[in-house]
Amino acid sequence: MKRTRVNHSFRPNGKEKILLIGAGDSHRDRWKIVQSLEELANLTTTAGGEVIESFIQVRSRYDPATLIGVGKVKELATLCQQFKIDLLIFDIELSAAQIRNIEKIVGVRVIDRTTLILDIFAKHARTKEAKLQVELAQLEYRLPRLVGLGLELSRLGGGIGTRGPGEKKLEVDRRRIQQRISTLKRVLKKIEHSKEVQRKRRIDLPKIAVVGYTNAGKSSLVNAMTKANLVISDYLFSTLDSNTSLLYIPPKYKMLISDTVGFLKNLPHGLIASFHATLAEVLEADLLIQIADATAEDVESKILTVEKVLEEIHVNETQQILVFNKIDRLFDEEKERLARKFPQAFFVSAKYGDGIAELKESLKNNFFPIAQH
Repeated sequence: MKRTRVNHSFRPNGKEKILLIGAGDSHRDRWKIVQSLEELANLTTTAGGEVIESFIQVRSRYDPATLIGVGKVKELATLCQQFKIDLLIFDIELSAAQIRNIEKIVGVRVIDRTTLILDIFAKHARTKEAKLQVELAQLEYRLPRLVGLGLELSRLGGGIGTRGPGEKKLEVDRRRIQQRISTLKRVLKKIEHSKEVQRKRRIDLPKIAVVGYTNAGKSSLVNAMTKANLVISDYLFSTLDSNTSLLYIPPKYKMLISDTVGFLKNLPHGLIASFHATLAEVLEADLLIQIADATAEDVESKILTVEKVLEEIHVNETQQILVFNKIDRLFDEEKERLARKFPQAFFVSAKYGDGIAELKESLKNNFFPIAQH
C-alpha cells in the first residue's frame, strides 16, 4: 500500500490551518457535539491555531481503525487539499493506531483533544513546578501509545526518525520515558512537601479556594475581592499555578483566598493527578467558591463538570458557595431563572464590582458568626 507523506510543516508567518472533527453515536447528542466543538475551537485559538471548518460524524458504532470510517476520512483528505489544512484535531481520544491510519489517508498531522489540552498547558506553564507537572502528564499520556506508533513517534522528541523505529529502539524509548516519569514524580513530591511545610507556617486564617470552569472569571473575582492584581486573560487556562492572597474585610476580618487552575470537561485524569501539588490549595480549603459564567449557554453542564472534578479529587464534601459571574451581560429573565434553580447562589460582576460586597459579607458571617451581632 502506498504511504501518504504526512505534512509536518508549520506556517512561520501565520497560524496553522486546522480542521476540527466531532463524533457521536446518536443524532440525539448532536447539539452536545456542536457545543463541544465550539469549546474545542476556543481551545484551538488559545493554542494559536486558526479553525477553518468543523466536521461532525454520527455513527452507531465507531470504526476501530479510523474512528469515523475510511469513507469519511477520505472526505477529510479532500477537504485538507482544498483548504490547505495543516492539522486535524479530533474532539475524542484517539488510539495510536487510529492516528497512524488517519494520517496515512489525509496526509496531514492528526491529534486529539487531550493532546491539544496538554499542549496548551505546556504553552502556559511559567513556574518550574507547572512545567514539571505538564511534562509528567504528557509523558504518562504518551507511554501507553508507544505500541503501534510509527511516524508520529518523531513528535515525542529524542530524534527518532520519521520512518518509525524498530522494536529495540522503541523499548529503549519506553525505558527512557519511564525513568523520566519516575524522576518527575520524585521532584514533584519534594515540591509538594515543601509547599505543605510553607502552608503550615502560615498564619492560621480561614482558607478559601476559588474553583470553576476555565475562563469563568476566577482571577477576576479574586482581584475584585482583594486588589491582588492577578493577570487577567481571555485565553483558556491562563492560570496554572495557585495564587494565594489576603482577603481583608473591615474592620478586622482576615482570610486567605486562592485562585486555582480551571477545570474542563473530559480533562485528562493524568493531568489532574499531575497537578496534585497545585490543587493542594483546594484540598486544604475550609470553603470553596465555585464561580460560573452566567452567560454561558451550557452553564449548568459546566457546574456539573466542576462538581465531578471536585468529586474526583475528594473535596466534594467541603462547604461550597456558588457564584454566578458576568451578570452585567445577563438578561434579567435568565438571572431570574438561575436564581429560582439555585436559590443560595450569589450573582456578581467581577469586572464592575456588582454583588462583591454581599459575597464578602457572607464570607465574614460564615467564618466569624459573632460579627453578625
